[in-house]
Amino acid sequence: MLEIVDRGGLGRTGRWTVEGREVRTPAVLFVHRSRMPAPPFAEVLLVAEPVDDPRPQVRVGGSFFAPRPEGGGLALPPTKGLPASAAEVEIPQAALSGSLAVLTSEADVAAAKDAGAVFLANGPEFARDPRDFLASVARVRGTLGPTKVLAVTGLATPANLAGLVYAGVDAVDSSRVLLDSARGLFDTSDGVTPAAEADREACGCAACASGGDLRAHNERALHREMLLVRNHLLHGRLRELVERRLANDPWNTAVLRHLDLRHGDLLESCTPVAGGEILAYAHESLTRPEVVRFRRRVRERYAKPPSARVLLLIPCSARKPYSASRSHRKFREAILGCGNPSAVHEVIVTSPLGLIPRELERFYPARAYDIPVTGDWSRDEAAMVSEDLRAYVAANRYDAVVAHLGAEEAIVHEALPDAVLTAKGRTTSDESLASLTRALKEATAPLPSVGRGRRFAEEMANIARFQFGEPGRALVEGAEFKGRFPGVHVRKGGAQVAMHTERGLLSLTLEGGRILSQADAYCVEIEDFVPKGNVFAVGVTAASPEIRIGDEVVVRHGGEVRAVGTARMTPREMADADRGEAVHVRHALEPPAAA
Repeated sequence: MLEIVDRGGLGRTGRWTVEGREVRTPAVLFVHRSRMPAPPFAEVLLVAEPVDDPRPQVRVGGSFFAPRPEGGGLALPPTKGLPASAAEVEIPQAALSGSLAVLTSEADVAAAKDAGAVFLANGPEFARDPRDFLASVARVRGTLGPTKVLAVTGLATPANLAGLVYAGVDAVDSSRVLLDSARGLFDTSDGVTPAAEADREACGCAACASGGDLRAHNERALHREMLLVRNHLLHGRLRELVERRLANDPWNTAVLRHLDLRHGDLLESCTPVAGGEILAYAHESLTRPEVVRFRRRVRERYAKPPSARVLLLIPCSARKPYSASRSHRKFREAILGCGNPSAVHEVIVTSPLGLIPRELERFYPARAYDIPVTGDWSRDEAAMVSEDLRAYVAANRYDAVVAHLGAEEAIVHEALPDAVLTAKGRTTSDESLASLTRALKEATAPLPSVGRGRRFAEEMANIARFQFGEPGRALVEGAEFKGRFPGVHVRKGGAQVAMHTERGLLSLTLEGGRILSQADAYCVEIEDFVPKGNVFAVGVTAASPEIRIGDEVVVRHGGEVRAVGTARMTPREMADADRGEAVHVRHALEPPAAA
């Protein structure tokens, strides 16, 4: 079983116990032979028979037709020896041996439920069929859960390793780069080239610098890429690395597109709701799970403040949150000049997130993304914004729409031809800002005045609903709000139930946890104990399916709320794992006094 540490997509770093020793994943199993020993930096060996080496070893079991003799240690079962095209042919060969399984057909997946690690057979064939590769990964994850080590052999190169790990592979082997070496191919993270055409002096690796052979270079290139992948996982940057590797191999692009478009729900379920800055530089950034989730929640969980009657569309800014930028401060001054600013609802138009209502600007990833600002919108970006705008206006009725935009103006005008356009060149010019104030004054003049307190309460209700879904409304209905935004205390009946923080989320108190518990939302069920610290997976019995890593959650037993905190695992991991932190506890009940 794998203890998961860091995540990126379906990829993760973790600890895998091999022969009683912990191996860090993702890992490369380096092929070891007596005449061609594995390199000294290899952490795990892939061997045909046990060797006198202190490093952990995984032994190949051969095939049903030519099994290798048993030799003890951690050994793979003999495979069926069938290509993918004949995988469903019945052969009396068990998929499981000890804690390892080799999966050739769909029927093998269920038989591997007791395995600690599963290996996908026919790895080289996946190079021709990335769609089938991802279908196999999804099948394993869906049936066996996230705590199994997933490995594939005969497929990894420095160019595709990042994509393999992002798709959920925990372990690969070095056999493909050995084959490339035999074929005279020079492997790098940028792709493969004939060794005769490679500039060995420009490589910089120890093998090339010392005049080492091609195999030594290729193995080192694979190892270096694995170290780079681990580092990007540690810093939450694996997706960016994967997008940079797309140009290296069409297979990489096919894998990412199939993953985003056909397995997006699985990918999203493993993607945290908080994290570092997103660098949205590639076309594929439009389908990132964080982006898709934000846009979906705007459609499914969000409704405009009831007192907002005029929709104002404005451009994004480089600085986040937008309200801290110079341009948005100027927009705010122009809005205040209209005389009824609380009747105006600001919505930011941006790529790749589409539409961001002002009160959601601190939610991840709205508060943490970066894009190249050129003033040019691709067709896909324009189509995305048009689609979101039409859906938003259809679900949220306004008396008037004002658009104060730059390069986005033509896109918005095509989607909403009745919108009043106010920009006169630069959106922050004096002429443009005066035009904005006039348009808003005219649009809000016939509307009743809206109090700031009422409008603020409506926006806090939107924040709660966006974070927790419909059950979040109960947190703020009839509540009092104390403090200056973003540091706002939410109080009901004299007790604090939550606090809005700089990271854009409502942090729960025990009283707030009880409110969510009544709706059976965002709850982690534990065994009968009162947490004295953080809650670990071994003590969890179930978790609400809507929970994502980073979410505020309620810890309870038998209906009694015993703690609140932040989720550190997915619901399936909490239920399946017996190691690792499930909930980082913030508040907990006082333990019962000793008798």
